Amino acid sequence: MKLKYKIIIIALCSAAVLLGVTYGIFYWVFYGYVDNAQKNQMDKDFEMVETIIDNEKENFNSILKDWAYWDDTYNFINDHNPDYVTVNLNDETMENLDLNMMLFVNQSGVVVGADDFDLTAEQTAALIEKITRNNFYTGLLTDNADVTTHLMILEGQPYLIATGRVNNSNHNAVSNGSLVMVRTFDDEMTAYIESLTGVNVELREAEAAATILKNQISKREFDGKPYLTASRLFPDGSGEENLVMTISRMEENYSFVKHQFNLFMVSFVVLLLLVLGIDYLIVNRYFLKRIEKLIAFTKEVGIKRDTSLSISMEGQDELKTLAVSTNQMLQEIDQANQQIKMMDERYRLIMEATNDGYLDVWLQKKEAYISPEWKRLIGYRGKDGRQLYEDYFLKIHGDCKNRLESSFMDMLSGKVDYFEGEYRVMSEHYGVIWVSHRGKVVQRDQNNEPIRFISTLSDITRRKINEEEILFLSYSDPLTRLKNRAYMKKQFEVLSQQQNPHYFIIMCDINGLKLTNDAFGHQEGDQVMVAVSNVLRRICRPTDFISRWPGDEFVILLKDIDQEGVCQLIREITDETDKIRDFHLNVSLAMGYAESNVDLKRPEDVLNLAENRMYRNKLMESSSSRNATIRSLARTLHEKSTETEAHTMRITQLSKALGSRLNLRKDQLDELELLSLLHDIGKIGIPEYILDKPSKLSKEEWEIIKTHPEIGYRIAKSTPALEHIAEDILAHHEKYDGSGYPNGLKGQTIPYLGRIINVIDSFDVMTHSRSYKKANDLSYAISELKGCSGTQFDPEIVRVFLNMIADEGLPVQLEIVVSSNNQENKS
Repeated sequence: MKLKYKIIIIALCSAAVLLGVTYGIFYWVFYGYVDNAQKNQMDKDFEMVETIIDNEKENFNSILKDWAYWDDTYNFINDHNPDYVTVNLNDETMENLDLNMMLFVNQSGVVVGADDFDLTAEQTAALIEKITRNNFYTGLLTDNADVTTHLMILEGQPYLIATGRVNNSNHNAVSNGSLVMVRTFDDEMTAYIESLTGVNVELREAEAAATILKNQISKREFDGKPYLTASRLFPDGSGEENLVMTISRMEENYSFVKHQFNLFMVSFVVLLLLVLGIDYLIVNRYFLKRIEKLIAFTKEVGIKRDTSLSISMEGQDELKTLAVSTNQMLQEIDQANQQIKMMDERYRLIMEATNDGYLDVWLQKKEAYISPEWKRLIGYRGKDGRQLYEDYFLKIHGDCKNRLESSFMDMLSGKVDYFEGEYRVMSEHYGVIWVSHRGKVVQRDQNNEPIRFISTLSDITRRKINEEEILFLSYSDPLTRLKNRAYMKKQFEVLSQQQNPHYFIIMCDINGLKLTNDAFGHQEGDQVMVAVSNVLRRICRPTDFISRWPGDEFVILLKDIDQEGVCQLIREITDETDKIRDFHLNVSLAMGYAESNVDLKRPEDVLNLAENRMYRNKLMESSSSRNATIRSLARTLHEKSTETEAHTMRITQLSKALGSRLNLRKDQLDELELLSLLHDIGKIGIPEYILDKPSKLSKEEWEIIKTHPEIGYRIAKSTPALEHIAEDILAHHEKYDGSGYPNGLKGQTIPYLGRIINVIDSFDVMTHSRSYKKANDLSYAISELKGCSGTQFDPEIVRVFLNMIADEGLPVQLEIVVSSNNQENKS
């Protein structure tokens, strides 16, 4: 990059930093003041609104006192006089008092009189239910207060609820009950508050665990005008801060401040660009043009290779000093050139006296000089320079010419200064030998075309043989003759340097090899390794990279293949491995694969995923030590609940068949098989009297049963071998329409394998007997699946399952159904 551009970039970066700092400072000054003013205003608004609401509460308290300390009210609580109701509890009274409900309650909590106004039946019932449930009759009162008023929100509507103890007009009797008055906090009230304060008020019920920042103000636009909005938690009748009060005020100063701030920043940017432009003109005039003159001079010297040239530079600064130093340097170089010519001749004589070769080529004349010793070694027959030139290129091995031609042309064109290469030559006396060739163009014409090329030649045949032997040993496994881990690591490094390569990695592990070594000796274990490696070598393509990993594992790197091809390759390897019958124990492989993608760019990450999937596959091997956990859990489940081993095996067979029909990947099939075995593992945490109950469960027992997916989730999460199916266990009773449990997931948010198990498990429960129900026939189960498709079940999975039954039949045996007496399904 030119110095001019670097200076421009530095100046622009400095200006950007200055602009950013200035923007930050002024932003803080302008908006900091505005934010503080806004916070203070909003605090005052909240105080005014709360004061108005408190006044309304006091007025409401006064109205209630007039009625609660009235002798007629006191007597009505005792004698239930109907005249009191006729005269006082009517719409005219309620409208005059601006009330929506009055309740008269005796000391036993029984409502002895009530009236409502302008409320629906549903609103009246809901209000009475909540007032009764929260003990609003006397529960809001204290020893020091006979009357109190609180806010409450029901179904989104705020209400003022006043409650007080009923007494006679002299207050000298024992209270015989309570009086409750309800007034709607309606639009008229909010309009009244807005007229006094100038703010909009909204009351709503706080969500669970709501957190409202007291001084947090947000800005919104309504009808193109800016508004400030803030919220605070507000206590309800229970004394808890369960209400949220939100106020909104039109923002008056924000647009003006924003306009002034933007005007200032635009002016500042224009001024800054003007200063930068002037600075650039000065720097270009007094520095950059003089530097360009110096650069042009050095290029001229380089092209002409004339060290007698000199440059003159005006001024008395460092550039003038640099020009003088350059002239002095060229003079010294000119003197050194004379010495180089002498050294060049001496070097030529020395090379002729050694066993290494010396090659001097005049490219435009197409003539060559080859040192006598090298000439005899190779057997060049050219009688003159032109014949030697032709003979030299004819002796180069055909496989090396294309590679050498590219490197040689780069050197001739000037892309690189030196030529260095290793290639094979056809020697007349020694057959094919390896040559190390180093050289450079030492002379060019005025058009920069090469004239003379000088180089040295060395016989490196012995070194190459040793290198090939070392390379083979370092990258090969001596037992299997496959590549080793070091070779595969090298391939990983090559992949890491490529741009978005696409490849697959397969990880293989021989099941039970340790048992073979312990029982029959390591010699048989080694033969098993060799037999498996032969299968891999025979089945895989010649372009695939196969290596032995430490221990009994193999890694296969595949390119130019799709996922279906990889799955087919795994099936072929598995089939061929199963055919090995030369050992005491059957030979089998646990296999897993992974594909590179945007999330798995590093080969190590792809390998780790393949290894994890291999271990998941190994979980399903009965000979695997890891399978002990699964077998132990399954045995515990069968002993604890009515889940029989036969039921588990049917679910497993149906899962395999449906998973194949759904074209699941092999790793998904392994997970589905594991899930089919342990989807109900949470039932080991359910009491046996509930699991084995033959009759219908009570509501409480049903709630306990519904906890088994969460229990199973926790068991799987705490078991490393099962952690990857924990989410599927948790979701296997979720329903497609969101009505399932425990989380009410809906549609595609339910894990895919959980949706599959839901269909299969429900089908098996319908078609087989349980302690609490008899089996149904196949037609009934099919009709139920169709009827619940889209509500309980994923419709696509149901469609594929029913098509599988129609096309292939069932892979399991159904019970002979005597009657179809259905009872409630407990799972």
